[in-house]
Amino acid sequence: MEEKRIVGLEKVRINKLPFKLPEKLRSLLDGFKWAIHERKQSAVFIVEGRSGMGKTTISLQIGAYMTPDFSLDSVYFTPESFLEALTKTKKGDTLVFDEAMLLSSRSALSAINRMIVIAMSMIRSKNLCIIFNVNSIFDLDRNLSLSRADLVLHCYGDSLTDKGKFLAFFKGGDGMDRIKSLYINGKKYYSYSQPKANFNSTFSSYFPVDEDEYERRKQVGVNNFLKNTKRNLSTKDKQVRDKLIKYIYTNMDLTQEKIAEIAGMNRTTIISILKKFNEEPDILV
Repeated sequence: MEEKRIVGLEKVRINKLPFKLPEKLRSLLDGFKWAIHERKQSAVFIVEGRSGMGKTTISLQIGAYMTPDFSLDSVYFTPESFLEALTKTKKGDTLVFDEAMLLSSRSALSAINRMIVIAMSMIRSKNLCIIFNVNSIFDLDRNLSLSRADLVLHCYGDSLTDKGKFLAFFKGGDGMDRIKSLYINGKKYYSYSQPKANFNSTFSSYFPVDEDEYERRKQVGVNNFLKNTKRNLSTKDKQVRDKLIKYIYTNMDLTQEKIAEIAGMNRTTIISILKKFNEEPDILV
């Protein structure tokens, strides 16, 4: 780690955190933090593993390490709240989409999940750190896993009661993209043996936010999602999709044709959506 990356008050703040991340992970996160603040980049982390292995614990620790004002308000449990947060965040923020079952399920091809993938193209200019907590990278949308993820932490334990261990995969200094290799080689059997992880380590059980309030908010999010699913999820999907398309068209330098290509839709549909917001279609030569 280059000492110049973490200096002054930020270094003092990190030293005062009530938990300590492993040295190799800290060094890696310092590099991402430097890229976000000094090189105006964004970063996407995937923290995965079966339930009970500590995904939420380490992702919240990472959030607190990355951002001074990180709190439970930075954690989202539904696509709607996550997408809304993406349009309102300030530079340098860290957002956690916790237990992102919606991205891991067979509904990954639904409109709302395609829009979350499209939303990833928005974050570079916002200089954010985004953390997805999921059951397995192998169930994620291929584009998110192969094209946008910068770091994958696979949380695991040697038994049902054992947890607090992880494997780290990223594009290493040797030029090998271990995330891509892992997704391609491991998807068939959900195996993490190839390629070899960049490193492995352990993490503490310290929970950086109020755990009771976390559980309450998570249950509210789950209940809201289930309620919407039973009632009229397709309508809600379209509303979120349409608002995000409008936002992308208004704020990003993308033609309707390019948006249609990314979203897997035809341009006529994009035009119809934008007309609802009184947007004039661009003229493509």
